[in-house]
Amino acid sequence: MTLKLEYSPEDYIAELDRQTQMAKALAEGLSEDTLNWQPNDGKGWSILQCLDHLAIMNAKYAEALQEAVAENEDQLEPRTVPIQPSGWLMRWWIGTEEPPPRFKLPAPKKIQPPSKLSSSVVQDFCGLQKQLADFVRKWGGSDLGDLKVKDPIVPLHLTADTQLLLVSYHNRRHLWQAANVTKSAGFPG
Repeated sequence: MTLKLEYSPEDYIAELDRQTQMAKALAEGLSEDTLNWQPNDGKGWSILQCLDHLAIMNAKYAEALQEAVAENEDQLEPRTVPIQPSGWLMRWWIGTEEPPPRFKLPAPKKIQPPSKLSSSVVQDFCGLQKQLADFVRKWGGSDLGDLKVKDPIVPLHLTADTQLLLVSYHNRRHLWQAANVTKSAGFPG
């Protein structure tokens, strides 16, 4: 499969919507206990932990993106290229997020989910997806490929387009992980 790393703003919003629908479908009809069930004798993340991790991260990225635009709004030019990563290194890094993951890194403590969560996490994730889609609806016509955003997790400045793609592919990775929970031996669903 060829990895798609260029999106029109409309295609990006459609991808966020697809991810939102996937999260809702994963949780549909499952009890809170089932959504909190952890595979591998409790060593793997539950469906809700995967979604909570994404909600925590996406809230941080949405805020960083909004701040960067607010600080540079008067300098934004019209978009002439698709949403795409800035350079080969970011293209490679985003590609490593595509499921199945090529390697696993532990999540920093500030974005690790607690062990027991409420099913409201699903709505939190979906709300953040809408917030990101609204950001792209409002600013997707602007060239965000040169707009630097302070990464809220690691000490880097990345372009807004790169940040948007990282969010999308990170979502894909953990939605894939959450879907695999339902296929794990002993899953109570």
